[in-house]
Amino acid sequence: MTTPALTAPSSPWIVGRGYDLLWFFGGAALSLAILGLYFTGVPIVWLWWAWLLGLDGPHIAAAFTRTYLDREEWRLRPWLLAASLFFAFALGPATLLAGWATGSRGPFQLYLLGASLYGISHVVRQHYGFLALYKTKAGLKGTGWHLDKWALYVGAWAPYLYLLLTHPRLRTVLRVPDPGAGSPGRFVQDGIALLLIALWLGALLLSFSRARRALRGPAGTYLVLTIALYGVVYFALGPLEPTYAASNGLDQDFLLLAAVLTAFHNVQYMGLVWHYNRTRYHREGDHGWAQPLNATLARYAGACLIFSVVVYLGFACAAGVFPGCMILPGARLGPFTASEIGLCLWWGLAIHHYYLDQRIWRVRQDPVLRETLGLA
Repeated sequence: MTTPALTAPSSPWIVGRGYDLLWFFGGAALSLAILGLYFTGVPIVWLWWAWLLGLDGPHIAAAFTRTYLDREEWRLRPWLLAASLFFAFALGPATLLAGWATGSRGPFQLYLLGASLYGISHVVRQHYGFLALYKTKAGLKGTGWHLDKWALYVGAWAPYLYLLLTHPRLRTVLRVPDPGAGSPGRFVQDGIALLLIALWLGALLLSFSRARRALRGPAGTYLVLTIALYGVVYFALGPLEPTYAASNGLDQDFLLLAAVLTAFHNVQYMGLVWHYNRTRYHREGDHGWAQPLNATLARYAGACLIFSVVVYLGFACAAGVFPGCMILPGARLGPFTASEIGLCLWWGLAIHHYYLDQRIWRVRQDPVLRETLGLA
């Protein structure tokens, strides 16, 4: 979701103070609440499934409420809706077939790695989108846009790269060698780790400075909050993983980190879609199922939750890698395992969401979207 500088209304809030604090800032508090519940003894598997079904699945469903259920969207961009769904779900099976033809798991492993990185990029891009919206609403156009953008990007990515470099399990998967103490290789790795910490700290200090001067108000607060949360998650929480004692792979190694980091994003996205839906679908127009489904917040939230429990839960269990629910563990379907096919469904849905999201929130190119979000 990218948002350039536009002519802004007087309020610095995207919707309003109360709405923004609940939906666009409140997710950070929920992330910390999940962390607090874990440290007070709530099992990580319970927390992870509660997050997955209560937040992550509904946020994916939210995008469908303003696309696939909207008759006008089908008239405006049928190719996007149909082709994105097909190619997102076809990509995983294509890599399985490529691996079967070459006798290598490499293509499928590369697919899983690429999907994971795409997901992390998707969340960071959304944070920049919200920062841009706040700057637009405050009339902060021109000076400082690139500075703030790179402060957020460096503040989000540097801690992640630090985790990749320092976490033993990630180092093993990425085949990063473990040089002996005192060796030149260890000196280089430690130097890179310190550089990444310094980059994050520099981004955080810059965001504080900007929030005190040029970015006073919600925009500056949001920038500081986002960069700080990424540091807490990757620097402080990352080394504690795996918090699931019985973990037997990467999909189970970072359950707490995934829930804490993504909850912020989930709540924001559901709030943004609801703001769009309640504005757009309460007007006259031929929107099909989108109008009655978004008549009230309860209907919108209920539809998203039903999707999560019926579809998202099924895909998660079919993946066969998440503790507590595995369908047909160890079974095979021809040359492929049931888990590989389930992972294609799981990541296909995620990849489709990532791509669809970056196409439907183009504020600069879409005057109707600008008007609906109150940016016109």
